[in-house]
Amino acid sequence: MGLLHAFYERLSSSEGLSAMAIMSAAALLGSYVYLLACPAHNDIYKYPLVNGRKPWSLFVSKQKARFVADARGIIEEGLKTAGKAFRLQTDDGIQVVLAGEYAEGLKSNPDLNFGKISAEDFHAHIPGFEPFRQGSLNDEIFHDAVRENLTHALSGLNLPLSHEASVALEHHWTDNSEWHQVQLKNSMLNIISQLSSRVFLGEELCRNPDWLRVTMSYTVDAITAGQDLRVWPMALRSLVHWFIPSCRKLREDLAECQKLVNPVIQKRREEKKNRVLQGLEPKKYLDAMEWMEQAAKGRSYDPSISQVMMAMAANFSGSDALTQVLFDLCDQPKLVQDMREEIISVMTENQWNKSTIYKLRLMDSVLKESQRIKPAAVALVRRYALKDTVLPDGVLMPKGSKLMVSASSSWDESIYPEPERFDGYRFLRMREKGDEAGAQFVSTSYSALGFGHGKQACPGRFFAANELKIALSHILLKYDFKLPADTAPKSSTFGLFYQADEKAGLMIKRREAEIEL
Repeated sequence: MGLLHAFYERLSSSEGLSAMAIMSAAALLGSYVYLLACPAHNDIYKYPLVNGRKPWSLFVSKQKARFVADARGIIEEGLKTAGKAFRLQTDDGIQVVLAGEYAEGLKSNPDLNFGKISAEDFHAHIPGFEPFRQGSLNDEIFHDAVRENLTHALSGLNLPLSHEASVALEHHWTDNSEWHQVQLKNSMLNIISQLSSRVFLGEELCRNPDWLRVTMSYTVDAITAGQDLRVWPMALRSLVHWFIPSCRKLREDLAECQKLVNPVIQKRREEKKNRVLQGLEPKKYLDAMEWMEQAAKGRSYDPSISQVMMAMAANFSGSDALTQVLFDLCDQPKLVQDMREEIISVMTENQWNKSTIYKLRLMDSVLKESQRIKPAAVALVRRYALKDTVLPDGVLMPKGSKLMVSASSSWDESIYPEPERFDGYRFLRMREKGDEAGAQFVSTSYSALGFGHGKQACPGRFFAANELKIALSHILLKYDFKLPADTAPKSSTFGLFYQADEKAGLMIKRREAEIEL
């Protein structure tokens, strides 16, 4: 009865909720409990249930808490005891977990949708969470802007990104040539936010302290608010979000973002309109605000919401990846030196032209190895069944079911020898042996799911790879770094999220770069 008691206390302490509302909510909770106790019969119940409630228990609060605390351990346990497919009690209902090899059979299935599950996970129908709605629900404008504009413009963005990396590092890491400590995750979030904003918003807002602050705040607050909502039954979330502090904070963040972006968009539209009236060619900008306008082709969309969504995706994943790879490199002096020599060789020949990024093959291998050991989540290729769908093993997934593919293939010794050991040369050797395409950082497979897999893989991964390589090039040539004494960074899970150590520091000092980037 613990969950019911907590449920009643939350409702009764919320301002403005009448007794009638409490009674209605209790009735909805009763329906929720009934559905838990009496599940519908369908094929997926052939799969064993892992982390499920006890037969005599009506509630799953302990199971949800365990999932949030140790999703990786539970999934690994399920793969060992229940086989390659099982049901799992998560913090947001029961979902199907599949072993890595299932990814090949799912990757191109149009009836299994990633956008829908992302929208549901982050409550896209609730005020404050609109960026998840615009970016997830088959948003053609967003995907056109990324695939047709951002990806094609990558080589032209290298120089602006490099310049912004210099500015951001000088500000956040300074030119201090004495050893000093930074909180790595936070500094990477600031630096990646500034680089991404240069591409998404252009020079007008990329260094605006209010924009950088509020988009970073939204990124963190969205995760907190999303988790707070999952405590409540689905049917009540549209009501209780009004009274949850983290959800209120999220709405405030979004409103501030809109106040910053909308005037810039309006100014550009007026400028273009006036130039057309004068018979002049409208000015074009090399940034995502411009690309979204082009991709819209007159269709209605909210440009400020789009900017928040792109910033959030880039800031969270990019800062986490860069944090982890720097931790991975701290005890690899030879690898760091080899990477520096590669950067010097490539940049001396090419500067930041189209082929530069591709030629940083060792760096590409290091990034992929870091992602292999610690992907962004312990299960990826997440899908929502838009209609009844038969899985490769013949089991029917009924409409509305949710599934995920475990990232465990990344740690499979039969695929990657000594999988627990960080080997920055691993994927470089694979490319040298002939696996040129499959061993690249942006490539996906059932054993490399860091960017998803198939047609619904991350469309922004090519930009992410460029951004990380440019930032890492500046860091390696301009700074020495090491772990503080008695520090051993430890990644952690929070539900499915797999995060680099958020608290560990890094000792850094400015070094004399061999070449100017």
